[in-house]
Amino acid sequence: MRKRRQIELFSISFLDLLSGALGAVIILYVAIPKNKPIEVPKEDIVKEALKKDLASEKETNDELRKKLAIAMENVEKLSAIKTEVKTPGGLDADIGFNFKGKNIVFIIDTSYSMTDEERMTQVKAGLKMLLTSLPGDFKIEIVQFPLGQRAPFRTMWQTTKEFKGLNRMDAFEFIYSLRPSGGTPTRDTLLFVLKNYQSISDIVLLTDGVPTYHNSNKKDDIYEILRLAREMNTNKVQINTIGVGTNFLSDKTSDQYKFLSLLSSESNGFFVGF
Repeated sequence: MRKRRQIELFSISFLDLLSGALGAVIILYVAIPKNKPIEVPKEDIVKEALKKDLASEKETNDELRKKLAIAMENVEKLSAIKTEVKTPGGLDADIGFNFKGKNIVFIIDTSYSMTDEERMTQVKAGLKMLLTSLPGDFKIEIVQFPLGQRAPFRTMWQTTKEFKGLNRMDAFEFIYSLRPSGGTPTRDTLLFVLKNYQSISDIVLLTDGVPTYHNSNKKDDIYEILRLAREMNTNKVQINTIGVGTNFLSDKTSDQYKFLSLLSSESNGFFVGF
């Protein structure tokens, strides 16, 4: 019998979570029911929590100062948020993200660019937080893309399973194993999921860049991918997209922004950029 490695549910520290915009906003979406005003934590409370966490970290002083500076910057950003989580009609779950159903495939970008800004660390922490918030009757699957140069993607189970018991531990082990490498073969992965997971209600595509061909830096045709996704999405799966990176929202004419916003809107999904 395979020996299971012990994994802490929240092994990522509070400082690591807040040091990235994805982790911070995931917390807001998960902790606050949809269609309710977002009450941003008071700045002094967050800073005090950061100071306590800082005191317990066993890292070099330079790295700690760097993390703290990033975290404080995001605290300022969160303090300026005055909005509500408004999403289209769908499943009434007690989480900010509004899914169509309870059968979800998460497609996670693990391309080399995810090493920038510690994006992979943010994604792991945010994904753990999001999965933990789901009700017990949800079924999930995780597909990473690419698997380095070996393959355009890697599946966790090749099917969706209830997120509880040993499945829960398998999911956290899979998330822990994610390592950035290679390009961004979004086409191969998205079309594979649409073709092979017939019973799913939702897809969540999380990426930081424009699609490329496998083992190549050549950009893929985003409009061809959109056309193929429309043709293959015969079961009306809701495709939700999350863009990662501090510069993601800065240029709404970029290919990655247009691709994710169009992909989600064509299936009535949500689109969030961090």
